[in-house]
Amino acid sequence: MNQDVKNRIERYTYWDIFEEDVNRRSDREILTDIEGLMTNVVDEVTERARENGKDVSQVRSNVAGNYFQALVSYATADVAAENGLRLLHSKKLESTELADAVPIIGGEDETILSPDSDIVYYDPDGGPIFIISCKTSFRERMAQSGMWKLMFEVATHSCTDPDCPTHNYSFSGEFERDIYMGFGTVDFYDDVESKDIVELFDFGYAPTVDEGTSGVAYPMERLLDHIENRWSSFR
Repeated sequence: MNQDVKNRIERYTYWDIFEEDVNRRSDREILTDIEGLMTNVVDEVTERARENGKDVSQVRSNVAGNYFQALVSYATADVAAENGLRLLHSKKLESTELADAVPIIGGEDETILSPDSDIVYYDPDGGPIFIISCKTSFRERMAQSGMWKLMFEVATHSCTDPDCPTHNYSFSGEFERDIYMGFGTVDFYDDVESKDIVELFDFGYAPTVDEGTSGVAYPMERLLDHIENRWSSFR
């Protein structure tokens, strides 16, 4: 199934612009060099969009976000498969077998709020769900991703205290799996180490983070190591 994700990414409109750089790098090198890889091709993508009559201002930002997420998925698809994890590269979790495992807010007659979950790793046979919210800049909607982390904690929390505020909220689905929420960011503005919101997450990845830094943020390439051990140190 993870190969299907890679095949779909390879059909993206501008993937051929990334292809040469991607093909000469290992998966670890893609993640280590992801900021440079994005920077190297954005001008070429913008020029092609201009030639095709696209709104360049929109294309530049959209491509940055979509292809950052694509590169992370592409570089981690194989190691996930080798370790028995399926990778989902989609925000439409309600269309997958995870519909009953991931909180979706709202009933049939209400506005549905689906999780901010760009990449999901999970074992189809059970166990925890690991979600990565991908943003090119940590400023961009990261507070929203942090909100979902809190929502997941509420949704999976159970207690017998009748005064517990979690009893005031209802979620669709049966939550038999633990949910771990992380982030991945290019961190263009070097925000990760200066933002308290980082501590809301279970783990996070950015090329601006040095190895050995305390806290939940790690260098981008460490995502491969954590997939291999299924984030055992966080559970």
